[in-house]
Amino acid sequence: MAELSASQVMALRKKTGLPMMECKQALTASSGDEAAAIEWLKEKHKGKMETRSDRETGEGRIGVYISDDGTQGGIVELRCETAPVGKNEMFVSLADSLAEYVAKGSESAPDAQSVHAANEAAMTEVYGKLRETMNIGLCRKLTGDALAAYVHHDGKSAAMISMAGKPTNDEVGKHTAMHATFHKPVAVNRDGVPADKLKEIRDAAVAEAKESGKPEGVIDKIADGKVDAYCSEIVMLEQEHARSDVYGKKKVKDVLKEHGVTDVTDMVLVVVGA
Repeated sequence: MAELSASQVMALRKKTGLPMMECKQALTASSGDEAAAIEWLKEKHKGKMETRSDRETGEGRIGVYISDDGTQGGIVELRCETAPVGKNEMFVSLADSLAEYVAKGSESAPDAQSVHAANEAAMTEVYGKLRETMNIGLCRKLTGDALAAYVHHDGKSAAMISMAGKPTNDEVGKHTAMHATFHKPVAVNRDGVPADKLKEIRDAAVAEAKESGKPEGVIDKIADGKVDAYCSEIVMLEQEHARSDVYGKKKVKDVLKEHGVTDVTDMVLVVVGA
């Protein structure tokens, strides 16, 4: 073939972001065909991703996507090896694009490997530029009357919630997702708390009240109070809203009700590497 021109190599480098020598190698192997050279590079880096797949991926980014009408969304944990890559613009964009793919799919909890396979080209392209192993962790799709999400500024923790009813204040959903991110509730409501755990707390409270000689008429109230206190710590709707600076000292369920939301039907909390 004719000798490659510097402009050909530069053009490929601009499109791929890869080193000059690697672009020249790809063009040489592809007889100067740029499209073929790009495919050659993808195959080359795909193999490298596979050979490096056992490397620890303790850093990463949470990607989120919510449809324009606010009724469906996706949240994805994308892991990498180092913190700088987790903050890289290309990596962040990839995480969000994976979340969009999950949101537009049919499964509420798709298998991470199937999501990876369906987005192999995009992941290989980013790997080719950042040169770090990338693994997909948790993947979830949510649907509802209105969705909201919050990603912490470091990108390593996030929450997405699905609400029944559209909030009258656009910020209340985001603030509630922020609350979930910081307080990490175990469940949305009491139905999500194991019944045997609530029984254990109640039985212990009854036993303690009887042992201390409390009157029979108040023992049930004492036990109910213990269960309520426990739920106020771990159940999102019963926790005091984290944004008391905005809404005052009110429970999450009361803040939502005041803004047109009757319930939270789903919640996903994600922490990279957890």
